[in-house]
Amino acid sequence: MKLGAIIEWTDDLAAFRDVVRLTDELGYDVIGVGDTPARAYELFVSLAVAAQESRNATLTTMVTTPFLRHPVTTATAMSTLHELTGGRVRLSLGNGGSTRRVVGRSPVGSPRQLFDYLRAVREILNGGTAEVDGYTTEALTRVHPMPIHVAADYPQSLRLAGETADGVITTVGMSPEHVARKIALIREGAERAGRDPDAIEIWGFSFISIHDTREEAYGEIAAALASDVALRLKAPHMRSLVPAGLLPALEEMERRYDVWDFAHGGKNARLLEELGLTELAAGFTGVAGTVPEVAEHLRTLESTGVTGMLAALPVLADPAGTLRGLRKAADAR
Repeated sequence: MKLGAIIEWTDDLAAFRDVVRLTDELGYDVIGVGDTPARAYELFVSLAVAAQESRNATLTTMVTTPFLRHPVTTATAMSTLHELTGGRVRLSLGNGGSTRRVVGRSPVGSPRQLFDYLRAVREILNGGTAEVDGYTTEALTRVHPMPIHVAADYPQSLRLAGETADGVITTVGMSPEHVARKIALIREGAERAGRDPDAIEIWGFSFISIHDTREEAYGEIAAALASDVALRLKAPHMRSLVPAGLLPALEEMERRYDVWDFAHGGKNARLLEELGLTELAAGFTGVAGTVPEVAEHLRTLESTGVTGMLAALPVLADPAGTLRGLRKAADAR
């Protein structure tokens, strides 16, 4: 199984450089940088810094969104990184989360908009032209084709990703059943488009924490899990995955959730435990436990069809410890 980490340059440039360097030295396959202007410095400047501090890992946007940059701008920026790194790049796209709020957009994006953007960027990267906002772009000479991955979680976007993308990034947790359901939708989309489903990389995105006990591990990512439960389970198809007995607690979580509280051990983290929602949340987006427990779960995910795992480091108190622990778990699986 391949490994990746999502790293952001927030307050401390030296710390960002150190974590990128460690990730590369540990043999991680992918280093992703979030496009999150609400809490981190600019995406492509950060990726340029990551390029200086790494030698082997593929660098990727994790993720960028259609409405922030014209497809020509994204194609040029990615091609510049291609030159800078000797080809160690791939583009990862998504509809955006906090970024949509920052620019005043609806929190829910259109899957069609995302995949239209993907096609336009791909055409430009391949040296062709694209129709964008009713205009035809000019062909560029300083561009390089590269893999394009898409972040997808909901049925329509998962099928579209299977039809179109070179790889899919989807949230995974401790529930293999949730993962299998998503992979089936990706494969369905690929087959519908006449593509080989096995040729599509499937990367799991997860809040990963490894400690001496599972309880400690859950505690480290509790704030992130609380956010996920409070904000991502409102759609009917997601609601249907919640056991009926937990619906009152979920509704209480949604009512009392504080969008400004991301602290370890903060009120959102405490509320998650108080309402008995930790296991539910981890089932969707958390991978936590001891090294042997995580190794066993990685084996299960791999057998389900997951190609690689991306660990979200910004939420962690000890990113270096998590990087080393996940490396050990992957090697032991």
